[in-house]
Amino acid sequence: MRGVVDWSAGRYETTAAELAPVAEVVVDRAGVAAGDVVVDLACGTGNAALIAAARGAHVVGVDGARRLLAVARERAASQGVGIDLRHGDLLALPVDDGGADVVLSVFGVIFAREPAAALREIARILRPDGRAFVTAWLPAGPIDAMLAAVSSIMARVAQGPPPPRFAWSDADVLGPLAHDCGLVLTATDQRELAVRAASPEAYVEAGRAHPMALAMAPALVRAGAADEARAAMVAVLRDANEDRAGFLVHSPYVIHELTHAR
Repeated sequence: MRGVVDWSAGRYETTAAELAPVAEVVVDRAGVAAGDVVVDLACGTGNAALIAAARGAHVVGVDGARRLLAVARERAASQGVGIDLRHGDLLALPVDDGGADVVLSVFGVIFAREPAAALREIARILRPDGRAFVTAWLPAGPIDAMLAAVSSIMARVAQGPPPPRFAWSDADVLGPLAHDCGLVLTATDQRELAVRAASPEAYVEAGRAHPMALAMAPALVRAGAADEARAAMVAVLRDANEDRAGFLVHSPYVIHELTHAR
Protein backbone atom coordinates (compact mmCIF):
# COMPACT_ATOMS: atom_id res chain seq x y z
CA MET A 1 0.00 0.00 0.00
CA ARG A 2 1.43 3.30 -1.08
CA GLY A 3 2.15 6.25 1.13
CA VAL A 4 2.22 6.70 4.87
CA VAL A 5 -0.64 5.17 6.83
CA ASP A 6 -2.16 7.25 9.63
CA TRP A 7 -3.31 4.54 12.02
CA SER A 8 -5.30 7.09 14.03
CA ALA A 9 -7.49 7.82 11.00
CA GLY A 10 -10.79 6.15 10.29
CA ARG A 11 -12.21 3.34 12.39
CA TYR A 12 -9.57 0.73 13.07
CA GLU A 13 -11.82 -0.40 15.91
CA THR A 14 -13.86 -2.43 13.40
CA THR A 15 -10.80 -4.42 12.34
CA ALA A 16 -9.62 -4.73 15.94
CA ALA A 17 -12.91 -6.40 16.88
CA GLU A 18 -12.50 -8.79 13.95
CA LEU A 19 -9.00 -9.72 15.13
CA ALA A 20 -9.90 -10.21 18.80
CA PRO A 21 -10.04 -14.03 18.52
CA VAL A 22 -6.44 -14.05 17.31
CA ALA A 23 -5.36 -12.06 20.36
CA GLU A 24 -6.95 -14.72 22.57
CA VAL A 25 -5.11 -17.48 20.70
CA VAL A 26 -1.77 -15.68 20.96
CA VAL A 27 -2.07 -14.98 24.68
CA ASP A 28 -2.98 -18.64 25.22
CA ARG A 29 -0.08 -19.76 23.03
CA ALA A 30 2.30 -17.58 25.05
CA GLY A 31 1.05 -19.07 28.32
CA VAL A 32 0.76 -15.64 29.91
CA ALA A 33 0.34 -15.97 33.67
CA ALA A 34 -0.05 -13.75 36.71
CA GLY A 35 3.12 -11.78 37.43
CA ASP A 36 4.52 -11.95 33.92
CA VAL A 37 5.75 -8.69 32.43
CA VAL A 38 4.15 -8.53 28.99
CA VAL A 39 4.82 -5.96 26.27
CA ASP A 40 2.24 -5.72 23.50
CA LEU A 41 3.77 -4.09 20.42
CA ALA A 42 1.52 -2.04 18.13
CA CYS A 43 -1.18 -2.79 20.69
CA GLY A 44 -3.85 -0.80 18.86
CA THR A 45 -7.11 -0.79 20.81
CA GLY A 46 -5.64 -3.22 23.34
CA ASN A 47 -6.96 -6.66 22.39
CA ALA A 48 -3.99 -8.75 23.54
CA ALA A 49 -2.98 -6.32 26.28
CA LEU A 50 -6.40 -6.49 27.93
CA ILE A 51 -6.49 -10.30 27.85
CA ALA A 52 -3.01 -10.52 29.36
CA ALA A 53 -3.84 -7.96 32.05
CA ALA A 54 -7.02 -9.84 32.98
CA ARG A 55 -4.80 -12.88 33.65
CA GLY A 56 -2.76 -10.94 36.18
CA ALA A 57 0.17 -9.93 33.98
CA HIS A 58 1.89 -6.56 34.26
CA VAL A 59 1.24 -5.20 30.77
CA VAL A 60 2.87 -2.45 28.75
CA GLY A 61 1.13 -1.57 25.50
CA VAL A 62 3.05 0.43 22.89
CA ASP A 63 1.55 2.05 19.80
CA GLY A 64 2.32 4.93 17.49
CA ALA A 65 -1.33 6.01 17.17
CA ARG A 66 -2.41 8.18 20.08
CA ARG A 67 -6.11 7.82 19.26
CA LEU A 68 -5.92 4.02 19.44
CA LEU A 69 -4.09 4.27 22.76
CA ALA A 70 -6.97 6.43 24.02
CA VAL A 71 -9.44 3.74 22.94
CA ALA A 72 -7.34 1.08 24.68
CA ARG A 73 -7.23 3.22 27.83
CA GLU A 74 -11.02 3.56 27.82
CA ARG A 75 -11.46 -0.19 27.32
CA ALA A 76 -9.09 -0.95 30.19
CA ALA A 77 -10.97 1.41 32.50
CA SER A 78 -14.34 -0.11 31.55
CA GLN A 79 -13.00 -3.62 32.24
CA GLY A 80 -11.31 -2.63 35.48
CA VAL A 81 -7.81 -3.72 34.48
CA GLY A 82 -4.57 -1.78 34.60
CA ILE A 83 -2.36 -1.36 31.54
CA ASP A 84 0.67 0.89 31.12
CA LEU A 85 0.02 2.40 27.69
CA ARG A 86 2.91 4.22 26.00
CA HIS A 87 3.18 6.15 22.76
CA GLY A 88 6.20 4.96 20.82
CA ASP A 89 7.80 3.66 17.66
CA LEU A 90 8.48 0.01 16.86
CA LEU A 91 12.06 0.95 16.04
CA ALA A 92 12.66 2.76 19.34
CA LEU A 93 10.49 1.13 21.97
CA PRO A 94 9.92 3.07 25.21
CA VAL A 95 10.79 -0.06 27.22
CA ASP A 96 13.92 -0.78 29.28
CA ASP A 97 16.50 -3.33 28.19
CA GLY A 98 15.46 -6.79 29.32
CA GLY A 99 12.16 -5.45 30.57
CA ALA A 100 9.82 -8.14 29.22
CA ASP A 101 9.13 -11.77 30.02
CA VAL A 102 6.81 -11.97 27.02
CA VAL A 103 6.53 -9.79 23.91
CA LEU A 104 3.36 -10.02 21.84
CA SER A 105 2.47 -8.47 18.50
CA VAL A 106 -0.81 -9.38 16.83
CA PHE A 107 -0.49 -8.18 13.22
CA GLY A 108 1.43 -5.15 14.44
CA VAL A 109 5.20 -5.44 14.07
CA ILE A 110 4.66 -6.77 10.52
CA PHE A 111 4.05 -3.13 9.53
CA ALA A 112 7.43 -1.95 10.82
CA ARG A 113 9.20 0.06 8.14
CA GLU A 114 12.53 -1.63 9.00
CA PRO A 115 12.00 -5.28 9.97
CA ALA A 116 15.58 -5.82 11.16
CA ALA A 117 15.45 -2.78 13.44
CA ALA A 118 12.12 -3.95 14.88
CA LEU A 119 13.55 -7.41 15.57
CA ARG A 120 16.58 -5.90 17.28
CA GLU A 121 14.25 -3.93 19.52
CA ILE A 122 12.40 -7.11 20.45
CA ALA A 123 15.71 -8.76 21.29
CA ARG A 124 16.72 -5.73 23.37
CA ILE A 125 13.62 -5.65 25.57
CA LEU A 126 13.35 -9.44 26.08
CA ARG A 127 14.84 -10.93 29.21
CA PRO A 128 17.41 -13.68 28.55
CA ASP A 129 14.78 -16.40 28.98
CA GLY A 130 11.95 -14.36 27.48
CA ARG A 131 9.78 -15.27 24.50
CA ALA A 132 8.19 -13.26 21.73
CA PHE A 133 5.11 -14.16 19.71
CA VAL A 134 4.44 -12.43 16.39
CA THR A 135 1.52 -13.08 14.04
CA ALA A 136 1.59 -12.58 10.28
CA TRP A 137 -0.93 -13.18 7.52
CA LEU A 138 -0.16 -15.93 5.05
CA PRO A 139 -0.35 -14.85 1.38
CA ALA A 140 -3.37 -17.05 0.79
CA GLY A 141 -7.14 -17.05 1.24
CA PRO A 142 -9.97 -14.75 0.15
CA ILE A 143 -8.96 -11.63 2.09
CA ASP A 144 -5.46 -11.83 0.64
CA ALA A 145 -6.98 -12.27 -2.83
CA MET A 146 -9.22 -9.26 -2.24
CA LEU A 147 -6.23 -7.11 -1.26
CA ALA A 148 -4.29 -8.38 -4.28
CA ALA A 149 -7.14 -7.24 -6.54
CA VAL A 150 -6.98 -3.74 -5.07
CA SER A 151 -3.17 -3.68 -5.23
CA SER A 152 -3.34 -4.50 -8.94
CA ILE A 153 -5.59 -1.52 -9.56
CA MET A 154 -3.41 0.70 -7.36
CA ALA A 155 -0.31 -0.35 -9.30
CA ARG A 156 -1.99 0.77 -12.49
CA VAL A 157 -3.37 4.11 -11.32
CA ALA A 158 -0.27 4.99 -9.28
CA GLN A 159 2.07 4.13 -12.18
CA GLY A 160 3.95 1.29 -10.61
CA PRO A 161 3.62 -1.30 -7.87
CA PRO A 162 4.40 -0.50 -4.23
CA PRO A 163 7.76 -1.66 -2.89
CA PRO A 164 7.79 -5.33 -1.83
CA ARG A 165 7.05 -6.01 1.81
CA PHE A 166 9.13 -8.24 4.03
CA ALA A 167 7.77 -11.82 4.11
CA TRP A 168 7.02 -12.02 7.82
CA SER A 169 4.91 -15.14 7.32
CA ASP A 170 7.75 -17.15 5.76
CA ALA A 171 9.85 -18.91 8.39
CA ASP A 172 12.66 -19.43 5.87
CA VAL A 173 12.86 -15.66 5.40
CA LEU A 174 12.22 -14.57 8.97
CA GLY A 175 14.52 -17.12 10.61
CA PRO A 176 17.85 -15.90 9.17
CA LEU A 177 17.01 -12.23 9.73
CA ALA A 178 15.91 -12.92 13.29
CA HIS A 179 19.19 -14.76 13.92
CA ASP A 180 21.15 -11.77 12.65
CA CYS A 181 19.24 -9.66 15.16
CA GLY A 182 19.98 -11.88 18.14
CA LEU A 183 16.83 -14.01 18.07
CA VAL A 184 16.01 -17.61 17.20
CA LEU A 185 12.78 -18.65 15.51
CA THR A 186 11.85 -21.67 17.61
CA ALA A 187 8.35 -22.51 16.33
CA THR A 188 5.75 -21.51 13.78
CA ASP A 189 2.10 -22.50 14.12
CA GLN A 190 -0.50 -22.03 11.39
CA ARG A 191 -4.07 -21.04 12.26
CA GLU A 192 -7.15 -19.59 10.57
CA LEU A 193 -9.34 -16.64 11.48
CA ALA A 194 -13.05 -16.81 10.67
CA VAL A 195 -14.11 -13.48 9.13
CA ARG A 196 -17.84 -12.72 9.23
CA ALA A 197 -20.16 -9.93 8.10
CA ALA A 198 -23.74 -9.45 6.98
CA SER A 199 -22.69 -9.76 3.34
CA PRO A 200 -19.61 -9.35 1.11
CA GLU A 201 -20.81 -5.85 0.29
CA ALA A 202 -21.15 -4.98 3.98
CA TYR A 203 -17.63 -6.23 4.67
CA VAL A 204 -16.16 -4.10 1.90
CA GLU A 205 -18.18 -1.07 2.99
CA ALA A 206 -16.95 -1.38 6.59
CA GLY A 207 -13.39 -1.73 5.30
CA ARG A 208 -13.52 1.72 3.73
CA ALA A 209 -12.84 3.17 7.20
CA HIS A 210 -9.65 1.12 7.67
CA PRO A 211 -6.57 3.38 7.88
CA MET A 212 -4.90 1.59 4.95
CA ALA A 213 -8.00 1.97 2.80
CA LEU A 214 -8.10 5.67 3.63
CA ALA A 215 -4.45 5.98 2.61
CA MET A 216 -5.23 4.48 -0.81
CA ALA A 217 -8.52 6.28 -1.40
CA PRO A 218 -7.18 9.61 -2.78
CA ALA A 219 -5.24 7.89 -5.59
CA LEU A 220 -8.21 5.73 -6.52
CA VAL A 221 -10.58 8.70 -6.52
CA ARG A 222 -8.22 10.84 -8.61
CA ALA A 223 -7.98 8.04 -11.18
CA GLY A 224 -11.74 7.45 -11.18
CA ALA A 225 -11.08 3.86 -10.06
CA ALA A 226 -12.80 3.81 -6.65
CA ASP A 227 -15.91 2.03 -7.94
CA GLU A 228 -13.75 -0.41 -9.91
CA ALA A 229 -11.79 -1.26 -6.78
CA ARG A 230 -14.92 -1.80 -4.73
CA ALA A 231 -16.47 -4.03 -7.41
CA ALA A 232 -13.28 -6.10 -7.64
CA MET A 233 -13.20 -6.65 -3.89
CA VAL A 234 -16.86 -7.63 -3.71
CA ALA A 235 -16.45 -10.04 -6.64
CA VAL A 236 -13.58 -11.87 -4.93
CA LEU A 237 -15.47 -12.18 -1.66
CA ARG A 238 -18.70 -13.32 -3.32
CA ASP A 239 -16.85 -16.14 -5.06
CA ALA A 240 -15.22 -17.26 -1.81
CA ASN A 241 -18.21 -16.80 0.50
CA GLU A 242 -18.91 -19.86 2.65
CA ASP A 243 -22.26 -18.61 3.98
CA ARG A 244 -24.81 -17.66 1.34
CA ALA A 245 -27.13 -16.30 4.04
CA GLY A 246 -24.45 -13.84 5.13
CA PHE A 247 -20.69 -13.72 4.74
CA LEU A 248 -18.00 -16.04 6.05
CA VAL A 249 -14.44 -16.68 4.89
CA HIS A 250 -11.30 -17.93 6.62
CA SER A 251 -7.94 -16.16 6.57
CA PRO A 252 -4.80 -18.19 7.34
CA TYR A 253 -2.10 -16.77 9.56
CA VAL A 254 0.97 -17.91 11.46
CA ILE A 255 2.21 -17.41 15.00
CA HIS A 256 6.00 -17.24 15.22
CA GLU A 257 7.74 -17.87 18.54
CA LEU A 258 11.11 -16.20 19.01
CA THR A 259 13.67 -16.49 21.80
CA HIS A 260 17.12 -15.10 22.46
CA ALA A 261 20.00 -16.66 20.50
CA ARG A 262 22.22 -18.58 22.89
